[in-house]
Amino acid sequence: MQSLICKNVMSLSCMLILTACSSHVVLQPPEYKIPIVQADDQYKYADLNWTPTSAIKISAEQWWNIYQDPVLSQLMQQLNQENLTLKQAEARYQQAQALLEVQRANRVPNITANGAANRNGAKNTSASSQFGLGVQASWVPDIWGRVAKAIEGQQANLVANQADLDAVKLNQQLLATDAYWNIRVLDAQSDVLQQTQKSYLRSVQILKNQYNAGMIARADVIQAETQLKQVQIQRIETTRDRNLQENILAVLQGKSVAQFQLTKQKQALTVPQIPAQLPSRLLIQRPDVIRAERELAMTHAELGLAQTAWLPDITIGLNGSLNSQILGHLFLSPQYLWSTGLQAAAIVFDGGKREAEIAQVQANYDEKLAAYKQSILTGWKDVEDALLQASSFKQQQTEQAKLFALATENEQAATRRYSAGLVSYLEVVTAQNLRLQAEQTTLQLQLSQMNNTAQLIAALGGNIRM
Repeated sequence: MQSLICKNVMSLSCMLILTACSSHVVLQPPEYKIPIVQADDQYKYADLNWTPTSAIKISAEQWWNIYQDPVLSQLMQQLNQENLTLKQAEARYQQAQALLEVQRANRVPNITANGAANRNGAKNTSASSQFGLGVQASWVPDIWGRVAKAIEGQQANLVANQADLDAVKLNQQLLATDAYWNIRVLDAQSDVLQQTQKSYLRSVQILKNQYNAGMIARADVIQAETQLKQVQIQRIETTRDRNLQENILAVLQGKSVAQFQLTKQKQALTVPQIPAQLPSRLLIQRPDVIRAERELAMTHAELGLAQTAWLPDITIGLNGSLNSQILGHLFLSPQYLWSTGLQAAAIVFDGGKREAEIAQVQANYDEKLAAYKQSILTGWKDVEDALLQASSFKQQQTEQAKLFALATENEQAATRRYSAGLVSYLEVVTAQNLRLQAEQTTLQLQLSQMNNTAQLIAALGGNIRM
């Protein structure tokens, strides 16, 4: 027995020497460490006209509660349960879990049981029976750390798929909020156009009466009717756009268009206040950053596997079998056979294939490293963009409110001047169009502010908890 062990050890030593002659010697894969990426302590645009608020504690799972809109919250709950794109991402995550369990199973011995029953015979000879039962056990010890590296890689892959799931969920939620706010703004615009249409309709009727009385020219009536028709066309466009946004929201809810309808509500859009101090550490919570880092870790594990591929595969096996010509005697007086052994196999020469595979995985690792750093830079830019736009939108809102007040005052003045016979009706039409455009722009600006707050939260990984 000792002689057999010595022979196996000598054979294994010879294999190691032969393989080491043609490969990079790596007996244990290197340990993975998260790369350090230098970043600024604070955001460039975090202090532009921001008002500090009380600490907002919103869970990443329910970040939309910051808007305090019960209808939006209900839509989000439905989306999280029924969205089909989200279900696809959940299935991919479950696949990654199964792959991890497959790699973990490689740590334990593999035991196989087999049984056989045969009956043989020939002409002029009596038939004979043969019964057998056997058990085989084999185990590949993780001497070189390959199984550990494979498990490490699949664990990283699992976390990457979880990050992908979070990213898909956040993306679908952003699409839903975008469609929801679009619908609300289109409803508000529809109300404005409806009121404007009523006002213009009264003006047309008054002008027609004045024209019939010979007080004004036909041109004034034509101008008023043209303006009324333009508003009617805008109402048709607004209704169409609203229905299209509702269709988008229906699919995001996992429903058909015929099954979903969002009731019109009169609701003022209130832009939530985001805390002025946004710690840069929130950036690492972004799903795309997490996924990029875990893909890097997975590639690092693949690199470790490639670097140890030249080392011999060692298998410890144990076989046992029972044989008998009578089934009832199989366990009473069987023929018992057993064997055990140590097996090693390694490639001594492959024409540089292993070195090429290592170079390929190393290049893949360098690519993932650059992608990880790029994801951080991109995430930083997304936050900076959202902060800059938030400040810019706030300033623009102030000026837009002044513009709307001036446009309203100008419309009133033009109407008085026309009634006094000082100007033509064209000046009234121009003033009314300016007022309508200013009011619609104000609503669009509110929509941009609402969407920008959602983009800022998403840029921070869907979490604004301080």
